[in-house]
Amino acid sequence: MAKDVFPPTGRIIEDRVFQQLLQQGAALRELRFEHCTFERCDLSSADLGRSRFTECAFIGCDLSLMKLVGASLQQVVFRECKLMGVDFSVCSEMLFHITCVDCPMDHAVFEKRVMPGTRFTRCSLQGAVFEEADLQGGVFDDCDLADAVFAGTDLRRADLTTARDLRIDPRRNDLRNARFSVEGALSLLATFGVEVQ
Repeated sequence: MAKDVFPPTGRIIEDRVFQQLLQQGAALRELRFEHCTFERCDLSSADLGRSRFTECAFIGCDLSLMKLVGASLQQVVFRECKLMGVDFSVCSEMLFHITCVDCPMDHAVFEKRVMPGTRFTRCSLQGAVFEEADLQGGVFDDCDLADAVFAGTDLRRADLTTARDLRIDPRRNDLRNARFSVEGALSLLATFGVEVQ
């Protein structure tokens, strides 16, 4: 998937399926995709700055460390994709919405990202940064949150009942009406030095 195989910058690429594209580290800036599917592609470390993805799906792709400065992700689904170290905080805010299923996303960054209702299902989010993010009504279904950073995070009405390895300071985050398992709720007490036998 070299840039020269696509239409000139500004043209929309729609309703296409891209399979097994190998573009590690490629410069693929300012492209526009609508209703496209990417299957088993390697875009690790690729520069997708200022590109726009609308109602697209990535399935079984390696997207680790891809660069998304100014990129637009509108109704994008990531399924079984490696998203290690991806900085989503630099994406365009307009209509940002992603869904992640069965994705290793360790050390991904969502700092200050407005993303209410976002759903993560069976994702590894170890060391991910959610500092000052708006995750109201978000769902962390069977996700590993070991060492994830929550500070100034809006988690109102979020569902964390099946999340694992939670370390959330209730004094530094908005947890009103958030849902936790008994084990998760007890982990909140660890912040206060409370041990439950």
